[in-house]
Amino acid sequence: MITEGTWSTAIAFYSWVKKTIASRYPVTGYISSRESKNILIERTSKILVKVENHSIDLKKAPYIPWLKAFYPDHDEFLISLPDILGMNGAWQWYKNGIRYGSLKETLHPFYGVYFPTRTGHLDMFDKWLCRNRGMFSSATDIGTGCGILSFLMARQGIEKIHATDINPNAVYSTKKEIERFGLTGKIIVEHLPLFGSQNKAKGLTVFNPPWIPGSCNNNIDRGIYYESGFFTNFFNEAKKIITGGSYLVIIFSNFAIEAGITERNPIEMEIRSGRDFLLSEKITAKVNERTSGKKSWINDIRQRENTELWILKRI
Repeated sequence: MITEGTWSTAIAFYSWVKKTIASRYPVTGYISSRESKNILIERTSKILVKVENHSIDLKKAPYIPWLKAFYPDHDEFLISLPDILGMNGAWQWYKNGIRYGSLKETLHPFYGVYFPTRTGHLDMFDKWLCRNRGMFSSATDIGTGCGILSFLMARQGIEKIHATDINPNAVYSTKKEIERFGLTGKIIVEHLPLFGSQNKAKGLTVFNPPWIPGSCNNNIDRGIYYESGFFTNFFNEAKKIITGGSYLVIIFSNFAIEAGITERNPIEMEIRSGRDFLLSEKITAKVNERTSGKKSWINDIRQRENTELWILKRI
C-alpha cells in the first residue's frame, strides 16, 4: 500500500493499524509483547511512502536530511512508513542530542546506533569508576554503541581506551564524538567484534552486553537481545585476551529472570566455574525508571528488577 495525501493522514492510518493489532493481540507480559511487536512490524512494513527529490511525497511531511545523505543517487523510490518514522525519530535525537547526568557533554548518536534510555546503570558504573580513580591507565570498551562508557572512563582519567563495535554506524558516531570532544588519540574505535584486534587486554575491560535472550533483527536489537552461545563466545575470548590481575566489569540486569524469560544469569554461571574469573565485587541497585501509559506489566517487572555491576578479576 502506497500512502497519499498528507503526513497526518498517513500517521492516522498507522495509528489505526497499531490499535487494531493491540486489540486483536492483547499484551499481558513480555512474551505476548514481543509477539504483538513482530506482528506490527510485519503488517506496517507494507505501508509504503514515496520519496521524491530526497523529500517525503506527502503534504506537511517532516524534512529528514538523512534521506539525501543515505540515498544520494536515488531521486524517486519507496520506503516503508516505519522506516521513515524511525529515521525521523533518530534525526531528532541526533540533532538535539542526549544528556546523561554522569557526563558533562551532550551526545549526538547517529542513525541506527544503540544508546541507553535508562541511566541508573551508567550512574552506578560512574560512581564505581570515581571510587577507583587512578587504578587504571588503560581500558577496553566492548560494544561501545554511542560511546557513553568510553567517555565516562576518559572523564575519570583513564588515558588509553580501546573501543569496539560490530555496528559500523556506532563506530562512525563514536569517532565523530571523539573528534568533537578533543579525545583523538585517547580513544580508538574499531569496527570489529568483542576485543577487536587486541591480543591482550590489560587494566580494565568494561562490557554492557544485551540483557535479554532473544533473536536479533537489526543493529539496535543487538544492543538489547543476546542469542544462544553469545556469552559462551564472549567468555572464551575474554579468557584468552584479558591478562592476569586485570579486571572485567560487566553491566547487567536481572530483567530476563524477573520476566520469566530465563532462569539463568550467564555471568553467575561463569563465576561458578571458578577457573578463570573471581568475583571481586557485585553492586546492585533497584530500578527507579518506570514506563508511562498502559504498560503496567513492565512496571511490575521493574519493581523487582535490579541493575547489576559485576566486577570480576582475571585469575
